[in-house]
Amino acid sequence: MEQGTGPRVLIVDDDPSIRRGLRNLLEDEGLQIVAEALDGADALTAAWRTSPDLVLMDLRMPVMGGIEATRQLTKALPLVQVIICTAYDDASLHQGAKEAGAFSVIVKGCPPRMLLEVVERAWHHKQELDRAEAERRWSGQRP
Repeated sequence: MEQGTGPRVLIVDDDPSIRRGLRNLLEDEGLQIVAEALDGADALTAAWRTSPDLVLMDLRMPVMGGIEATRQLTKALPLVQVIICTAYDDASLHQGAKEAGAFSVIVKGCPPRMLLEVVERAWHHKQELDRAEAERRWSGQRP
């Protein structure tokens, strides 16, 4: 993706080295990081301030975890796409993330190419939702 044409991304993780690694990987691919957050509550504030397209959200964090933050975030900003990044490969956690509105769940430590592919799919999905919303507004339909 070329700079300025890709998604605006919010990175949420309580581990600064994880945030830094994600930032470096995504910026190397030309994505714009609009903010970083330390926990779910901080993520909500950052999302309302920056209106990201995508959010990379840790699952287990202090103050507010990723599932509750995703639930609140997707309710407030229904077009945002949340990708849960977790160290726990647990089916019940994955199900909870999906029920909260997450686009996808990936396990930390996966190959970078896999993460980038999920980001790409989430970005395309976001663009489709944006087009559908624009068409709905243009035609005067109610949600």
